[in-house]
Amino acid sequence: MAQQEQQAEAKIGVFSYDEMEKKAAAYHIPFRILEQARRFGFAKYDSFESFDCISLEMQDFHNVLLSHGSVIIYLENNCAFFFTSKEQHVQHILHACAESLGEKISFTRMIYLFLESQTREDEIAFDQIEKEILALEQSLITSQKENYVAKIIGLRKRLMLMKRYYEQFLNLLDIMIENENHIFDGKTLRSFKMLSRRTERSYQNVLNLRESVTQIRESYEAEVDISLNTTMKIFTVVTTIFLPLTLIAGWYGMNFEMPEYTWSHGYLMVIIFSILFVAAGIFFFKKNKWF
Repeated sequence: MAQQEQQAEAKIGVFSYDEMEKKAAAYHIPFRILEQARRFGFAKYDSFESFDCISLEMQDFHNVLLSHGSVIIYLENNCAFFFTSKEQHVQHILHACAESLGEKISFTRMIYLFLESQTREDEIAFDQIEKEILALEQSLITSQKENYVAKIIGLRKRLMLMKRYYEQFLNLLDIMIENENHIFDGKTLRSFKMLSRRTERSYQNVLNLRESVTQIRESYEAEVDISLNTTMKIFTVVTTIFLPLTLIAGWYGMNFEMPEYTWSHGYLMVIIFSILFVAAGIFFFKKNKWF
């Protein structure tokens, strides 16, 4: 009966940012703290003397570069106010949480399920990134001509955003588990610890994927270096083969009288020697497998 009375007294409200100042005055909430929390990105948890304040960026895991908007959660015992840029989205999540709890609905479980929903769809992002990494690896193996640089930079950017999000979300959960204002019961705290461990695994997955992208980048750079070395090798061989011809052209380009100038077969001999030099050079480099 006491539990039912406690649940009956619980209050959960969802308001837009435009209503934040008005609602803060009505419920005696420090507006300055809410305004500071609104400026913070991703996830942060602040515990004050009699209340807690959460600022959270609702990540869109279908497109990591975007978000569903931000939300600030003001928490007291049996009291939670959500101030958000996406009022309908937050209401939809809370309704889904209430439906999943059914008759076992409680204030603390609602808060837990709302926060748990913020990482629930991260497997979508992981699956998409893993497929892109595998496609890049396959392209490198088959030597397909693609814009690897743009794809690698895009993957690293998304993984960097996910890494930052999980780092701050883990910090949020660590402070929440401390439960300084005794807002959450023991069962809910255990659920937060499980969520923290699951988020830690997701964070480690991000690090592993970053390592895979780094390896792909290094493989691509190595392939570019090999291709460049091959090109330079070909130019070097060609230059070396025709170097004797350059010498002959320079030799007979001097303004001196030479015996070959008066020899009737001089021009023909220069042509024959030039052809022999080129043929000998090609034969030599082919024999040594330099090209």
